[in-house]
Amino acid sequence: MEDEPAGQQPLAQHTRPRLVAKARMQIDKVSGEPVLLYPEGLLLLNTTGAAIIPLCDGKHTFLEIVMELAAHYNVSPEVLRSDVSEYLVRLHKRALMDFNL
Repeated sequence: MEDEPAGQQPLAQHTRPRLVAKARMQIDKVSGEPVLLYPEGLLLLNTTGAAIIPLCDGKHTFLEIVMELAAHYNVSPEVLRSDVSEYLVRLHKRALMDFNL
């Protein structure tokens, strides 16, 4: 079941983000940097984006993703929640991320 977040509302904790089948993350052969490839092009990923994308497998909930990132970066989940939500919503608007309930 697809659920598009309304406006800038944060994702629900139980939402399970999943990278769409047409997209994949890999290391760019020229730059050595992580990129998100899809049929229409590619997105260069920063370190944080490269940490978020692999967790978007449809198994991890949004809350689990935030908690894992918070532990990895040694920060409070509240610090990351809105930024991670915004990042995932932007990917969703580009048709690169699905939100499953």
